[in-house]
Amino acid sequence: MDRKIVIILVLLLVSGIALSLAAYFFGVFRFDISVAFALRGEDDPAFAALMTAVSFLGDGWVPVILVFAVAGICAIRKKWIEAAFVIATLSSGIIAGVIKILVSRPRPPSFTLEPNDIFQSFNQYAYPSGHVMFFVVFFGFAGLLSWKFLEGWIRWITVSVCAILIVLIGPSRIYLGEHWVSDVIGSYVIGTFWLIILALLYQLVLYRTGSQVETVQGSSGGGQVEQGEW
Repeated sequence: MDRKIVIILVLLLVSGIALSLAAYFFGVFRFDISVAFALRGEDDPAFAALMTAVSFLGDGWVPVILVFAVAGICAIRKKWIEAAFVIATLSSGIIAGVIKILVSRPRPPSFTLEPNDIFQSFNQYAYPSGHVMFFVVFFGFAGLLSWKFLEGWIRWITVSVCAILIVLIGPSRIYLGEHWVSDVIGSYVIGTFWLIILALLYQLVLYRTGSQVETVQGSSGGGQVEQGEW
């Protein structure tokens, strides 16, 4: 494994543990309240609609639908390994749930737990944000696959949409009063750590199964195009 990746993983792991311990021992920080007031003070209807729409993609069963939709596309294209790893991105929810219970940090006062929430046992807690972790891991991996298999403007649009959603989900959770900013920061850190782990495992499985596609010189622009493109 590349030394730089090891260093990044260690830094992310140490940061994630430190942020989790801080959330457990110190509760809410002053900057949590400051940022919350600043974001929630934004009363632009368009901004509110955007934040609500982005957050919706992580609500209830929507993540499961998104995951199996993308996994289905991979399966149709006979990308079985990719389909399996797309489904594996749901593991972010399990990790988030375990950490939520361990840290047990209360949600912001404005948060209301739905009575019919089937995950009440851990959704009552704030740290980390399951939405943010799902977006980082799922859309991050989807972006990786898009970069690997797509070409031209479709590749750039897909990767850009994935990146934009990852960036916006954090502020949306704070704006909607679901999380503190430190919840979001910790979620980005932990989610990025897990995304890299999944990406490394994906590359390892490709290597072990001999499924690495060869690259050939593209017919235009001198770029590389992978055999077996989508």
